Amino acid sequence: MENEGGKAYGKATGLYNKHCKYSEQWNPWHPFQSARDFQQAQSFSQQTKTWIDQHLRRGLDNLKIESFQSADALRKLLSELDFGLGDDSWIEDHSHIFGTLYYRDIFKCIQFLLAHLPFQAHLDCEPVRLADLESRQIYSEMNTGDWWWDTQDHLPAGATIVPVIWASDRTHLTNFSGDLHAWPLCLTIGNIRNDMRRKPTKRASILVGLIPCPPKGAKNTDDSWHSAVGTLLTPLRNLDIIGPGLKLNCTDGFQRPCYPLLAAWVGDYPEQVMIAQVSYGSCPMCEIARGAPVGHSTCRALDNPRDQHVYSELLEETNIDVLHTLHVHPIRNQFWQFPLCNVYRLWQPDEFYQLLLGLVKDSLHWLLKYLKAGNVKDQFDNRFTSVRRYPGLQRFSKPFDSMKSSSCQGKEIRGMIRTLSVNCTPILDCSKDDGKTVAETASDEMVMGAVQALCEFSLLVSQ
Repeated sequence: MENEGGKAYGKATGLYNKHCKYSEQWNPWHPFQSARDFQQAQSFSQQTKTWIDQHLRRGLDNLKIESFQSADALRKLLSELDFGLGDDSWIEDHSHIFGTLYYRDIFKCIQFLLAHLPFQAHLDCEPVRLADLESRQIYSEMNTGDWWWDTQDHLPAGATIVPVIWASDRTHLTNFSGDLHAWPLCLTIGNIRNDMRRKPTKRASILVGLIPCPPKGAKNTDDSWHSAVGTLLTPLRNLDIIGPGLKLNCTDGFQRPCYPLLAAWVGDYPEQVMIAQVSYGSCPMCEIARGAPVGHSTCRALDNPRDQHVYSELLEETNIDVLHTLHVHPIRNQFWQFPLCNVYRLWQPDEFYQLLLGLVKDSLHWLLKYLKAGNVKDQFDNRFTSVRRYPGLQRFSKPFDSMKSSSCQGKEIRGMIRTLSVNCTPILDCSKDDGKTVAETASDEMVMGAVQALCEFSLLVSQ
């Protein structure tokens, strides 16, 4: 019998019932007395103290604000917010060679997300199985996946899994003020459903750390990054999965024994390689060599998956040559020590990098080569640059291969996909008798089928 999870063991003692003393029902606008006072305070957030005082003194707010009458009173109210993630939640660590590491307590951030009342109807605490009328399993939210069910069997009965999802990306800030960079690290949890978690306006992701960026030409940058992230993720690494867990408050008003586990990491390919500590150009998930033929007859999904237990044994036996052959750095990866975590399975499908800038963009280059070999590329370019103005369609003044790589990003690729099938259909139409051989007709038909499948899949994913 499968392990049941998500059991509640007591009443919550956090924000859920903290403000009952102010009214019979909880005041969602606390410390403000009404929604209008909250909206006024929000509109003042970018104004100076003098401007706020003059605005309030002259009575420009039409209806009198009840919660505050001056800028000082407003700032005092803001300091009383109960989020627990204000300026005083940041910790500074000056021990890193490339600068100061700023980070927050991971467990406090997780507690905030679990007990955040706007997520009350969008939070899952136990795994479920969904099936259609033909008994085929349906995957939708994270708690419907096999990973949650498999992990649940390794935890005590009634445990609540908190899948921790990380996102990081080195960001270029300025060109003319010291060439500044920032390396933010954000956290969210898989208990929050997709429709809420993926909307930036819902604030389901929390900035947990700012990793110091190494200067240009610096050495040992990977070691510095792992050191900073290791400091930040220490609570997750030291979690006892056979112990009682963490008693955390949830939005339904109950406490649950929670086990935060590293479940996924969203990042671009350079970060994937750095976290997996494999050679650049190799796959962070499998051992298939770069450039090897991939197809249904040679390589299937998850063939030759990377195994951290095998690499650990090879490292203990000092089989360095074997590790180099597998494109694995001969050092002990700190993510091997995280409970119930497989560092080579952290990477999830990414629409921007893997689909749009990966599969679709490479397919477009392949398609242009095919059209050029058939002497019909000029026809395609004319149709590509002649799209009529219509709401939702993007027009391009240059052919695809004449665009700079920096100007051809996610938005542009999405616009091309919307008209790609229409642009190709008259050129690769197999119903016309235009002197093509049987082999050329069959080839055009296969290419057109691939183009239609690519467009349908891309549009389906972007919904």
